[in-house]
Amino acid sequence: MSRLGLMAIVGLLTACASGTSNVEPPAPLVSFTPSAKIRTLWSVGVGKGETRKFIELAPVMHEGTLYAVDINGRVGAYAADTGRQRWRVELNVPVAAAIGFGEGLVLVGTKNATVFALEPGNGKQRWKSTVATEILSRPVADAGIVVVQTIDGRITGLSAQDGKRLWTQQRTQPSLSLRGTATPLINSGVVYTGFASGKLIAVHLESGRPLWERTVARPRGRNEIERLVDVDAPPLVVGDTLFVVSYQGNVVALDRTTGRVLWSREESSYSGMAVGGTSLYLTDAEGNVIALDQRSGASLWKQDKLHARLLNPPAVVGDYLAVGDLQGYVHWLAPESGDFVARARVGSGPIRGMAIVSGNKLFLQDQGGTLAALEIEGEQSKRR
Repeated sequence: MSRLGLMAIVGLLTACASGTSNVEPPAPLVSFTPSAKIRTLWSVGVGKGETRKFIELAPVMHEGTLYAVDINGRVGAYAADTGRQRWRVELNVPVAAAIGFGEGLVLVGTKNATVFALEPGNGKQRWKSTVATEILSRPVADAGIVVVQTIDGRITGLSAQDGKRLWTQQRTQPSLSLRGTATPLINSGVVYTGFASGKLIAVHLESGRPLWERTVARPRGRNEIERLVDVDAPPLVVGDTLFVVSYQGNVVALDRTTGRVLWSREESSYSGMAVGGTSLYLTDAEGNVIALDQRSGASLWKQDKLHARLLNPPAVVGDYLAVGDLQGYVHWLAPESGDFVARARVGSGPIRGMAIVSGNKLFLQDQGGTLAALEIEGEQSKRR
């Protein structure tokens, strides 16, 4: 493991307990000549943030409305075109996970193991349900079932109608892991998710029955930190191919039906991935942005000038690629080369959660409590 990788993960683990950080200072911002223009369409405060602990709050969007939550359980709905608040409710519970939406419900998972289902039109509580332990990832839903992953290695299926528990699957967790869990992916009636053990499983959505299981990364090293292999980044599906990446392990392309490995490449990431054209983009644990060929895993390019900036998952925005960092900057890159084309700052808080894309617009939430909408315009956009 590199010095940065070790220091970064020690910082994340320490932050969980004390709120302090041992992470290596971020690389200075590089100078470049912008070739695209960023406009901040609007920016609003959604509540109290938390910039020290590693929390990944992020909005969700449905039919022109953004939903966001703060660390104290304040949930708000905002017009995507103007940022105007449509409603707000106070759950008065600690939250450390992104908000979810599915089956006509706004879904909030809490640190005290409660799932709240709210009406999207007014925030009125439809139901609440208790799961095993703390929720650190976004709840997801489809086909009448809400799926929640908890920090103890369980995934639970709840009825979207009343929150009743339908099924549970659990995998053994190592004694030490990253501060986070994977967000399950639902695709064609199957739930895909990863665990701190380096494993990925596929579960039948309706019954909770395991379909297959695959080891993405195997622990190696002389101590517990070196042996961390968490699969915390959400999986991605493109056609019949499932992409998954682990910390200190591999990025792997699998047949989504059988789990058969199509290709595997050594990479380390705990944030996430995005796809655009025939490329797979990821931000790694070192602070690099990497582009790979989806079909073979071959390296296309690597942008290494964001070293130690703790990047969020990449987002493909129109003709560009965007990543946020721990100082609230959003860096816009050319997807064919990784070159910088623009930069904008949302706020002073870290950007850790996954952003939302709509055309040339990017919606994101920093950990200081700011929700913002950005739009990019450049020569590539003008030629479309």
